[in-house]
Amino acid sequence: MKKLLLLLLLPLLIFTACNSEEDNPVTPTPKGKIVVKSTPAGATIYLSGAATGKVTPDTLKDLTPGVYTIKLVLANYVDTSYTVNVAGDATETINIVMKQNFRGNLNIKSTPVGAQIWLNGVNTGKVTPDTLNYLAVGTHSVKLVKDTYFDSTFSVQVNLNQTSTYDINLDPKPTKFGPVRLWETTGTTATQPSGLDLSTGNAYGISSANKTDVDIYYTSTGYLVRSANGSSGMTRETWFNIGSGTDLTDGKDSPVRDGSWTNSMTDRETKYVYLYDNDGNYSKIKIVAYGGGVPGTPAWVEVEWYYQQKVGSRAF
Repeated sequence: MKKLLLLLLLPLLIFTACNSEEDNPVTPTPKGKIVVKSTPAGATIYLSGAATGKVTPDTLKDLTPGVYTIKLVLANYVDTSYTVNVAGDATETINIVMKQNFRGNLNIKSTPVGAQIWLNGVNTGKVTPDTLNYLAVGTHSVKLVKDTYFDSTFSVQVNLNQTSTYDINLDPKPTKFGPVRLWETTGTTATQPSGLDLSTGNAYGISSANKTDVDIYYTSTGYLVRSANGSSGMTRETWFNIGSGTDLTDGKDSPVRDGSWTNSMTDRETKYVYLYDNDGNYSKIKIVAYGGGVPGTPAWVEVEWYYQQKVGSRAF
């Protein structure tokens, strides 16, 4: 009897269940799309920080409604982000024009190391050797600053996605000597030296044990300050070029020594004179006083000068 009742009720249960599904259907959540394009094409597409494995142009599908961030990454271009609001069952299209990444790097070195690096008039806080990164492509001005050395300012070129290297030799500031008195070669004693060592500032007699160190001396013959090799027993040769001014500190560098340079100057020269010695060093010298030259008192001159210790450097 129970089995018969169950068989009679089964169709009714199935009919009721079917009617319940028809009255309450399950609606699927609509999905949206984003069509991503870029100029130029080929940019890698990131969706809300996650790599999609796609590059532009392409379509991101099956997106639930909401706000998304699209980021495009392309070599030599600035990373670009864009926010998109995706509605249900809608297709959003974005077309992003990428901006070219006009950037490069500078590697700045110097001899000696430790010079402050200034870029376009601003101290970068870095010292040589170091690299300045992510600079705008084009021409820039770099200045290197180091104590006891002359500032060095020069133009540099930053190239796209390259590191350009500049290696600068800094010129030391010259050493100041004097005044030192030099006596004429006639009628003087051992305590009245005629010769001068430009590199040390020492005055020596031209017959002393140090005569081989003498660069220039004051001779009674013609009353000239002249190259040491003009006297017997001294071999160092120095060349002279009369300058254009009288102020040793005017910042004017020496011209390059050439065939126009001579081997002496008069003891009444009023302008400073550039010297080029036997070791290839330049000096900038001036007669600042003179006297004597009367019976009982030999003639003398006093000189001051700047000695450039870096061989070949003409910086003053």
